[in-house]
Amino acid sequence: MEEKKHFIRVEYFLMLIVSFFWAIGHPLGRVLANKVHPFQIAMVTLGAGFISLLIFLIISGRIKKIFMLPGRDLFLSLGLGVFGFFFYQILTFSALARIPASMNAVLISTNVVFIALLAALILKERIRLMRMIGIGIALLGAVLVAFNQGFLFEGSVDLTGCIFSLLAAFSFAIYSVIGKKILVFNDHLIIAFLAIFSGAVLITILTAFTVGFSEIFYAGWQAFLIMVILGLTMIGVAYPLWFKCLKALPASHISIFIYLTPVFAVILSLILLNERFSWLFWVGAFFILGGIFLTNKFNSKG
Repeated sequence: MEEKKHFIRVEYFLMLIVSFFWAIGHPLGRVLANKVHPFQIAMVTLGAGFISLLIFLIISGRIKKIFMLPGRDLFLSLGLGVFGFFFYQILTFSALARIPASMNAVLISTNVVFIALLAALILKERIRLMRMIGIGIALLGAVLVAFNQGFLFEGSVDLTGCIFSLLAAFSFAIYSVIGKKILVFNDHLIIAFLAIFSGAVLITILTAFTVGFSEIFYAGWQAFLIMVILGLTMIGVAYPLWFKCLKALPASHISIFIYLTPVFAVILSLILLNERFSWLFWVGAFFILGGIFLTNKFNSKG
C-alpha cells in the first residue's frame, strides 16, 4: 500500500507539463533558427522567462527570499545559470540550426543518462539495476519516436550539431545535479529565478558583442511572439516546475520523464509543421512509458 502511494505523486503530472513545454522548443526552435541567430533566440526566450518569473515573485511576495539566501547558495544559484541557461540554450539552438529537430530531441534526452551518472557520483544516489534497465528501454523508445520515419536524413548528418546537442545534455545534467544540492533548504522558485537571471545577463552580453540585435527586428513580430511564448512556457514555467520536482524526488528518478519530450515533440511537429509519423512512433511511446513504469516501480526499493 505504501508503494502504491509513492507511485502516484503530483510531481509525475508536473513532469508531464515540463516535458510538454520543453518539447515545444524543438519544432518552434527549428523554425526560428532559420530566421534568427541562436544567440538572439536564447536571449529573447531567457528574457521573457526572467520577466514573467520576476512578476510572479513580486506579486506573491516571495521576492524578499532572495535576501535571506545564504551567500554560498546565492553564488551557486547564479553559477547554475551558466550551465542550465547560458551554455544549454546556446548549444541547443545552435544544434537546431544544424540538425533535424527530431534528432536533437533524442540527443538532448541523453541528459537522463548523464544525470543518473552524476547523481551517483555527486549526490551518492543509489541506482538499482532495474532503474538502469528502465532508462535504457526509455532511451530506445525515444530513438524510435524521433526517428519514426526512418534513419535517413537529407544530405550528411552534421557532426558539429550532434556534438552541440550532447554538450547541451551534459550541461543540463550539471545544472540539475548541482541544483538538487542547493534545493535542499531553499525555495525552488528563487533558485530558478537567480539561475535564469545570470543566464539572461550573460547571453545578452554575448549577443551584444557578437551578432547584435538587428535580426530580431528583421524577423518580424511573428518570430518575436514565438520567442516570447517559448520564454514564458519553456523557461518561465517549465524550469521552476523541474526544480520543484527535483527537490521532491531523486534526480536519477524524476529525470526519466524527460524521455517523454521526444514524444510530445513529434506530436507538435505533426500539428504545427504538418509532419507525419509511422507505427514506430507508437512502439517508441510504449517503450518510453514502460521505462518510466520500471523506474518508478523500483524507486522505493533502492
